[in-house]
Amino acid sequence: MTETELLGYFDEHVYYEWLMLNYAKQCLEGAADPLVWNAMFAAFNVSARNLENFLTNKGNSTRMRVLDYEPFRKDARNISNQPIRTTLEQLNAQCLHLGKKRFTEPDKKINRDRIEKMSAWVVSNMDDLLKGFKDDFRAKLNWASLVAQHKAAGVVGPPKFPTSSSFSSILATGPTSVGQVKE
Repeated sequence: MTETELLGYFDEHVYYEWLMLNYAKQCLEGAADPLVWNAMFAAFNVSARNLENFLTNKGNSTRMRVLDYEPFRKDARNISNQPIRTTLEQLNAQCLHLGKKRFTEPDKKINRDRIEKMSAWVVSNMDDLLKGFKDDFRAKLNWASLVAQHKAAGVVGPPKFPTSSSFSSILATGPTSVGQVKE
């Protein structure tokens, strides 16, 4: 893919998954209705898995992976899903497949703590990815589109995007560091 195509894909699809992950997580934090919680749980899990697959280069050349952005990165490190592997296994068993390993015991199901760990892992690794882009490539990403999507979705509060500081800081200086998550 060309640089223009990769930028377009990131702006349209990667940012969308990021937005949906954060919006669903926010809805989960305040959901009182079990059906709303389940719907947002499913949305969170789909976006979390899509971003995990993207970040860890899962799939073949027909799927988008961080590897596709290698010419525009300062680093070429591989991202490990080891810190969230148990959570991923639970997501697959509980939500993403109608498998025989679906749990009924509450202590084996995905809970808010696991959702938080998954979210923190994604945010941390997206932050590292954005920091790893070459400056000229990162400058071409459509940050305004991400902010507009955030506002259009009605997400309350500041965007929970790849940073532990304010989004305006990212716009001015690029992504900042977020600590790694341990499971």
